[in-house]
Formats: sequence, structure tokens, C-alpha cells
Amino acid sequence: MKIEKIDPDHFRLSIGVNEGKKLASAINGRASAMRNAALALSSALGEAHALANNEFRQPPHAFDEKAPRQPSIEN
Repeated sequence: MKIEKIDPDHFRLSIGVNEGKKLASAINGRASAMRNAALALSSALGEAHALANNEFRQPPHAFDEKAPRQPSIEN
């Protein structure tokens, strides 16, 4: 985890993907005792983890006239 002071009123918190997931799990485990800001952080960390692990790539020509067609049962 890395904390950088940007100016007197702002800072930047950098967390690795796995470290962020662990922190989100810890916050969620005590959700009833947490404040809204901590729950919002947990939500943002969960979203960041999902985005970091998303390897889906749209196939080329998925929506144009060159798109592969479904096999037809009709001849």
C-alpha cells in the first residue's frame, strides 16, 4: 500500500489487486460495524478487482456484416 499526499486536502492511496481484495473481504466481514465510507471503499475495491481480472476481449467483427453467423437448421 502506498499513500501520497497530493496537496493539503487530498491524498492518493495505491493498493495492489490482491491486497485490495483482502481489505475488501475484511471490511465485508465486519459490514454491520462499518460506516458508509468503509463500505463504499470495499465496493470500489471489489469493482477494481473485477476489472483487473477481466480478460474478455470482443472478437473482431462481432457486430458488422463480417460477423460469424449462427449455424442454421434450415437449408
